[in-house]
Amino acid sequence: MPLIELTGVSRHYAIAGNTVRAINDVYLSIDVGQYVAIVGSSGSGKSTLLHLIGCIDTPSVGEYILNGQRVSALDEPQLARIRNQRIGFVFQNYQLLPQLSALENVMQPLVYRRTSGGERRRPALAALATVGLAHRADHHPAQLSGGERQRVAIARALVGRPSVILADEPTGNLDTAATLQVMRLFDALHRQGQTVLIVTHEPNLTARCQRTVELADGRIVRDEG
Repeated sequence: MPLIELTGVSRHYAIAGNTVRAINDVYLSIDVGQYVAIVGSSGSGKSTLLHLIGCIDTPSVGEYILNGQRVSALDEPQLARIRNQRIGFVFQNYQLLPQLSALENVMQPLVYRRTSGGERRRPALAALATVGLAHRADHHPAQLSGGERQRVAIARALVGRPSVILADEPTGNLDTAATLQVMRLFDALHRQGQTVLIVTHEPNLTARCQRTVELADGRIVRDEG
């Protein structure tokens, strides 16, 4: 059974009396452990597709099954639980809470699960160790470099042991050295069996993925790997 399966999925928006077809009749199947780059020009539908897969948005038409569950039919509280328990998000602008330390930011998904304090700290420290930042646990985002902030964001995505990690332009704000660190980290997660989907404009990052899905005008026009 695929981990992710989209069947005839479309997402349409009504804007100023017009219908914008952001995603149009997409069929996509992704197995456990795949390392997938989602590419395409600006406005092609990449981020919309990632938001649909991440249950941030819902299809206008079609069916989405995640790990055997038909999530396209769930209500918002149910989708929130799916996002918290099965999906790890990594965003271009990190989305860390500035008033919290690195450790406290990583613990946030477990806070929302109402996990006790002691049970939150251990896995959060382990996640920071995975990204090489256990020694920076008590530092706040303002005290970290861009690359370190993104690695904290990846640790936060990992801490809940998600079924899939979704990364939207994760190296877009990073310099060359930090980009390489983040790319190597995603490579390592893939080798460990983690399913990873990355929206990217970076050819170097795309080349590291085992599969490339290209969108144009809301449709998949290429699927290789």
